[in-house]
Amino acid sequence: MSGVEFTKLFQYMTKRFDKIDIALASKANNDDLQRVLGLLDKISKDIEISEDERLVISHQLTQIHDWVEKAAKKIDLEFAH
Repeated sequence: MSGVEFTKLFQYMTKRFDKIDIALASKANNDDLQRVLGLLDKISKDIEISEDERLVISHQLTQIHDWVEKAAKKIDLEFAH
């Protein structure tokens, strides 16, 4: 292999490795993945809390509805639901 051919090959390989380095630099690293997993955990916990709160509110509304029905009967008022 002549010096000119070697130089061309070296330049070609350098360009290829530079492209690979740029591509690798733009990929997610472990810190990025940990951040995403942390956000997913937070979202999951927020959804769980919201579901629990909706369950409690539903139970409270049922209790209020039952109380209104009983109160309506005691005062002889028709309660339409």
